[in-house]
Amino acid sequence: MQFTLEQGHWYACEFIGDEFDDDRCSYSPIRVNEMSPLKSGRGTFRLAFYHANYPEGVRDKNYELEMLERGSRYLLAISKKHNPIGVMQIYEIDWAWMNRHFPSYSTSSDNIQMWLSRNV
Repeated sequence: MQFTLEQGHWYACEFIGDEFDDDRCSYSPIRVNEMSPLKSGRGTFRLAFYHANYPEGVRDKNYELEMLERGSRYLLAISKKHNPIGVMQIYEIDWAWMNRHFPSYSTSSDNIQMWLSRNV
């Protein structure tokens, strides 16, 4: 079974590109608002999402992406319309990932989906 994005669901996202320092990655929880195939025959799709680790006022994003790989637990896509070109890896979010990348968001909540919806 292939990994599938669900509308309204939060995911861990790694943005990979030359514009980022250190390990060439930027990390963010994202909430999928809409995903629609572009039916180009090239595995392209439009992804509208809320980018939590972006400045207030510009967190709603709409990217045209091309699927590179889709495993059972992740999706890897490229945005050729960005300069420089960027790659996104998207997978299920959990507290271990949040604590590793955003330790200030410590909480006792068990439900990460609910917590993100209320606090981010």
